[in-house]
Amino acid sequence: HFLTALGGLVAVPLILAKDLCLQHDPLTQSYLISTIFFVSGLCTLLQVFLGVRLPILQGGTFAFVAPSLAMLSLPAWKCPEWTFNASLVNTSSPEFTEEWQKRIRELQGAIMVASCVQMLVGFSGLIGFLMRFIGPLTIAPTISLVALPLFDSAGSNAGVHWGIAA
Repeated sequence: HFLTALGGLVAVPLILAKDLCLQHDPLTQSYLISTIFFVSGLCTLLQVFLGVRLPILQGGTFAFVAPSLAMLSLPAWKCPEWTFNASLVNTSSPEFTEEWQKRIRELQGAIMVASCVQMLVGFSGLIGFLMRFIGPLTIAPTISLVALPLFDSAGSNAGVHWGIAA
């Protein structure tokens, strides 16, 4: 279970790194990966001791990756031209730090609001009512629709290093 979740934990920050203007800053990318590992471990412990007590790893979700990429591709959130050139990027400058941090703050706020909406829908009992109409024939296309927008990002990232992609 952990080995399959490991790929997802690492993939989410790496997929979002380019749209967060972090393609030339591996140190900050490693901080994002470390953060998702820490929060995953914290959520797993909370789930094991306070939740339903199932010994499963709580990891990052790909459900928010496609909306995050869509939000970060808006004209207001396009990365400045100087962030695309590795020789012009000074990763320790306050301008660069503010450039990626304002994007991640906006993204974190949007994910928190979306998560609250998911919690409200779950607590309302709507999912229990809808489960009468939801079966394997509706779940498989839904999972496919969540994964299809990620193929472009996965293909471009996998093309850089086939050994890691395998």
